[in-house]
Amino acid sequence: MRTTRLVGLLLVAAGAVGCADGGSSPSQPSPGDGVTPSAAGGPAPFQARPVLAVQGRDLDGAGLEPGLVRRLETLDCLRKAPTANAPTAEAMLACDTRGAGFLLGPAGVDGGVQRAEVVEVRGGYAVQVGLDQASADALGDLVGGLVGSEGRFAVVVDGTVVDLPRAADGVGAVLQVGGGWSRAEADDVAARLT
Repeated sequence: MRTTRLVGLLLVAAGAVGCADGGSSPSQPSPGDGVTPSAAGGPAPFQARPVLAVQGRDLDGAGLEPGLVRRLETLDCLRKAPTANAPTAEAMLACDTRGAGFLLGPAGVDGGVQRAEVVEVRGGYAVQVGLDQASADALGDLVGGLVGSEGRFAVVVDGTVVDLPRAADGVGAVLQVGGGWSRAEADDVAARLT
């Protein structure tokens, strides 16, 4: 039996995503090492992507491609939010459930969900997402590059940023998203993941 590699990270989000907690919109960068491809050939419903920029924040000197910055600045999440994940190798614009816009980098994880279970937590409900070994390793690589920095990553489900977890010490392979959701909100996210 192969020993499961601990990625050294427990990823826990405090609640729903919003600009106030530092989230940003998804973007689509080029594929990198550790990207787990979707079995269906297209983008999976679940992706983990680094946050490159947040709409409405000062983007001068951020070193981002001007065309992507313009697209982020004009993104209207309340009228026409993206509804699908982008290919893993591309940057992507995404919105959270509160209407905040984000520019996200290439997907570090695309699919690999083995189970999604709704759990009751302090302040509401969350979803515990169990990942296969390849996706857990890829998530560890993605988040490992963010530890000790201001960088965050986005959990994207069907084109929507559902959470912006922070990296902390702990164990990998299970990712908890949400935390302040109603039971119906958590059930919806879990259903879309399985």
